[in-house]
Amino acid sequence: MPKSASTPCLKVYLQPERADDAAGFLAALGPCAIEERDGSTLCGGEDGRVVLIAGFDQPGDRDAAFTAMSGAAWLSAKVEKVEIGDDGWSTAWRAFFQPVVLRRLMVLTPWMEPPRDDRLAIVIDPGQAFGTGGHATTKLLLCAIETLADNGELPQEVLDVGTGSGVLAIAALLLGSKRALGVDIEEESVVAALENAQHNGLEGRLEARLGQASDIEGTYGLVLANIQLAVFEQCALDIARTVAPLGSALLSGLLCEQKEAALALFPGFTLESTLAEGEWIALHLRRT
Repeated sequence: MPKSASTPCLKVYLQPERADDAAGFLAALGPCAIEERDGSTLCGGEDGRVVLIAGFDQPGDRDAAFTAMSGAAWLSAKVEKVEIGDDGWSTAWRAFFQPVVLRRLMVLTPWMEPPRDDRLAIVIDPGQAFGTGGHATTKLLLCAIETLADNGELPQEVLDVGTGSGVLAIAALLLGSKRALGVDIEEESVVAALENAQHNGLEGRLEARLGQASDIEGTYGLVLANIQLAVFEQCALDIARTVAPLGSALLSGLLCEQKEAALALFPGFTLESTLAEGEWIALHLRRT
């Protein structure tokens, strides 16, 4: 009998209070899927710990993620390399994605049926890019974009730094912006964002390219950034430079206790509002 194919995976064991942090960090490392196991799931955790299982297309991608996760001492996690036999897992992972329904928007993957017909649908094929709307940081920024749209404050042009799947830029475009530029340091994200723009009928309105905030010329009325505090510490000045006078910056990827540290990185901005979900926050800043 031929040997069945297997998927290179990581198993990450950690305490429940670190599960959201770890899942967000792991999602940015390029897995094709992440499964979370704890006391509430059919396949439970282990000894009170949460287990994250991440599958990768290539062993090299898995090995690079192993190095990054093992080096994240703040997670206090045990990380293992494993091979999981291809018993349907490579497509069954789709069941772990659920629709995200907000006030005006809902985020779906291509294989989902819309749960309701009174929301604008954003269709996102996650591929290897972070951002299907399910993580708290993404939801918070989507809600903030909805609020700007409600108030008639969405500008014509939007910049999305660390665009990932492109979901935030796509939301702004569907709610009223005319054009968006998404930049990311990962080629997979650029490809995913452009493909997702096509899924949503926005081809030509969303430009996505390799790069970071320091590469951007000009200013934008709205700048979006869902990245970690450590990254903000490296690029906050460049992000601030891209925000037009009286323009807005919507920032997330931040834990509640990181609020003051994040605000200190943006002198010349006023805090318009703070959104929170669990231990995560998003900040709406306005350039003065």
